[in-house]
Amino acid sequence: MAKSSKDQPSPSITQQMAELSDLVEQLEDPEIELEAALVLYEKGVQLSSSIQKTLESAEQRVAQVAADGSLVEEDNSAAEG
Repeated sequence: MAKSSKDQPSPSITQQMAELSDLVEQLEDPEIELEAALVLYEKGVQLSSSIQKTLESAEQRVAQVAADGSLVEEDNSAAEG
């Protein structure tokens, strides 16, 4: 039985970027099988999307703090997850 992603905390952006880097290294192997490459590519696209969302959220928080000096409420991210 597969574990739900809701059961575990989300990996940090640093962990996600390291994993994405590892995937890229594996994809650069000229001996990789096509099916394996496709699976790695799909996972890489998902990681890239997750990283982008994290960066966009951080950018919004920085803009909010810069605009009025207050932090964006964390309740919004908790409700989404």
